[in-house]
Amino acid sequence: MSVHSDVTGIQVRRGRRNRPLARRLASVVSAGAALAMLAGCAGSAGDSGGGSDAGGEGFAWDAPQEEVDAAVADHEPVTLTLQAGGPTEDSISGRRTMDFINEVEERSGGKITIEPTWGMAISGYPEAVDATSDGRVDISYDLVSYQPQRFPEASAIGVALGTVPYSPMVGEMVANSVATEMGWNDQALLDRYEEEGVTPLTPILGNGVYSLNCNSEINTAEELKGKQVRAGSAGQNAALTDFGAVPVSMEFTEAYEALQRNTIDCDLSPMSAKEISGVYQAASHLAYSTEANWPRFSGTYVIGPKYEQLPLAYQQILFDAAATMTAGSAQSYVDSNSQHVEDIASVDGTIEEFDDEFQEQMAEVLEGQINAEIEAGNLPEGTIEQVDELTDKWTQRVADLGFEDGGDMGELPEWYSADDDWSAWAKDLWENSGALDHRPGA
Repeated sequence: MSVHSDVTGIQVRRGRRNRPLARRLASVVSAGAALAMLAGCAGSAGDSGGGSDAGGEGFAWDAPQEEVDAAVADHEPVTLTLQAGGPTEDSISGRRTMDFINEVEERSGGKITIEPTWGMAISGYPEAVDATSDGRVDISYDLVSYQPQRFPEASAIGVALGTVPYSPMVGEMVANSVATEMGWNDQALLDRYEEEGVTPLTPILGNGVYSLNCNSEINTAEELKGKQVRAGSAGQNAALTDFGAVPVSMEFTEAYEALQRNTIDCDLSPMSAKEISGVYQAASHLAYSTEANWPRFSGTYVIGPKYEQLPLAYQQILFDAAATMTAGSAQSYVDSNSQHVEDIASVDGTIEEFDDEFQEQMAEVLEGQINAEIEAGNLPEGTIEQVDELTDKWTQRVADLGFEDGGDMGELPEWYSADDDWSAWAKDLWENSGALDHRPGA
């Protein structure tokens, strides 16, 4: 393990490099069988469709703009409301939400207007799906892992995503690709949303990797033992307990003050939450994994009953733009990764990768949690092998599109640009994850 000062002046201690974790874990059946069990609705991806319950003609996926213009020509304008998790339009995640909004309005020739509300101001996370189904808001972001009893499949997929190897850009793209494919092919999950009275535009957002910000340097299981750690999900709490740490339940926005008061020692959160909470000012020591990661927190964007009342062409515009929404969500976490590295540098903090022993223990923790989810019926047999197969698939696809990491976490601001165009990945993701089987009119 080497220690060096990178160009940002942050002390960065590195452990081993990425190796596919899932291959080391046992599985029960082949990934092919698991995918078959998860298979969703079949259909001809890209069909223009001849109509819907709301009437009207549709258009093909990736149709030229003139065909879309013709499809919407006779329809009245509509206005939809959207509830976003980002605090403002100008925040890191808010800018990516605006990419979706702008695409919808441009693709519809201005006939679909989306009015955003920021910071989950209409309803908090426990009520976001309810607010969408009862019409208080038309489209809403939600962190469904907050309610594992209500959305067990979504929460379980978040646990499984912990086995996807991590790197600061490509790792986020691959994990969110795996999440997308698992989500669109999990019929139990899709049925769950339908029972709740909503339709997923993005059935699973893998969101960002979780990492620890602590008030002292940490990169071993022994150093984590006994620490009071704020965490968000049941899987994360269980993992912390397995490491001998003490999970503390509180909103991530309260972590900064709790660290100042020494009520907690560490905050376990994705980089986007750290941006909002400013936690680095009280906990300037970052620790993360590359091979076996903390269980992720599944998110989603859902749309309410108004969706099925819209003309088919409008439904297709919203569905197609959800590819941009998915890619934008992942990119916003990389944006946040880069920002957080700069924030850590501004307070002379440290960035450390957890050592081999920690990551091997985390792999065992994840295996146990995944097997428990399989036994509970929340994941299909063979999930570990399925995630491994999907990780290989999307690692190759992302590489084929020309995306690659230019360095490690501590060097991220030097080689990553928030202006990078991820649209090719968004398109590839919708075309090769099974998403288009669920496109309106398919």
